[in-house]
Amino acid sequence: MIGRANETMLPRLKHIWQTCFDDTPQGTDFVFSRLLHPDRMLVYTLQPDQPVAMINWRMLSFTTPRSTVTGAYIFGVATLPEHRGKGISRRMMAHLHHVLQQEGAALSCLIPASASLFSFYGAQGFEPHFSYKLVEMVAEDIEPASQEVTLTRTSLEALEPVRNRAFAGCSLFGAWDAEYLRFAEGENAFYGGETLEFSCRGRTGYAVCQTRQEGTLLVRELAADPEDLGTLLSALHRRYGAKRYQLRLSADFPTRLPGKDTPFAMIKWYDQSHKEPLPGNPGKAPWFAFGLD
Repeated sequence: MIGRANETMLPRLKHIWQTCFDDTPQGTDFVFSRLLHPDRMLVYTLQPDQPVAMINWRMLSFTTPRSTVTGAYIFGVATLPEHRGKGISRRMMAHLHHVLQQEGAALSCLIPASASLFSFYGAQGFEPHFSYKLVEMVAEDIEPASQEVTLTRTSLEALEPVRNRAFAGCSLFGAWDAEYLRFAEGENAFYGGETLEFSCRGRTGYAVCQTRQEGTLLVRELAADPEDLGTLLSALHRRYGAKRYQLRLSADFPTRLPGKDTPFAMIKWYDQSHKEPLPGNPGKAPWFAFGLD
């Protein structure tokens, strides 16, 4: 049976999350306390209040060069191992599409957790849409910069207007609201990250950084003038002293650094009228970030 979750299911739902996503008890409690809500969660039950699978969503705005549309981010698609292979997630996803259309969504978006899942979701009508240019460097390749850079800790919520302006020209941009940006900031900090605003040559920008295993620093989102990228990398290296650096840049970010185009998120359109860009105005490369990837 497919239906909405309720509060009595929470212990079982936490078990599903922790089992399926190999999360820690602390990480599971963090997500449930900050993001997940029974009203935005479908469950599949075999017995009353005993879910064996779940699927979560959150509504958000997507901006285009001509309009703003309502969309939904689908995440936390999970089925206990002993119940997989029975088509449960497919049936739940089909049910959710009806729910989202009733709530006014023109599209839904999700991030496949592995490369193999792109074909799995493709068979359900999702199309690859968002990608990023992954630039990887080792510490020895970062040259000292002659320009001074000021780095200041800030928050994604405080940067919401700056972020919206930076990606306003994208053909499609997932513009999270302040509430979700607070969660994203907390989630980033929970895993050892910080958001930095920087100033260089009179220009400003920001970088959302996260330290990862084996001495790697990941820049999850960057808004910067391309001319400042080398200077910013030098400043980040002085701050973190990491062995390796990974930068997620928009697919059309102009840089001479070698990068790998990396598929990230997929879209299923409910309202096809918003799918095609205006003739002669395709916009910059689409951008979506801060999903639970």
